[in-house]
Amino acid sequence: MITNLIVALLDVYKLLLIVYVVLSWMKVSANKWTELLRSVIEPVLNPIRKFMAQKLPTDWQKIDWSPVVLWVLISIVQWLL
Repeated sequence: MITNLIVALLDVYKLLLIVYVVLSWMKVSANKWTELLRSVIEPVLNPIRKFMAQKLPTDWQKIDWSPVVLWVLISIVQWLL
């Protein structure tokens, strides 16, 4: 039961991640909803970005891969549950 709840919450987080990425492409102006979304997503993305900046070659750093990495990590956690 708790496992199903955690998996469902992670699904919601992945959906929020998609919305965040799409909004970042659209350059939507800041409002209370985008700031709330940013406050939920960015604290998780920032450590991934820092780690990847150290490990990835410079050519690969032209694209922000952190949302993809986060998506994969969440999917792995869900699979393990």
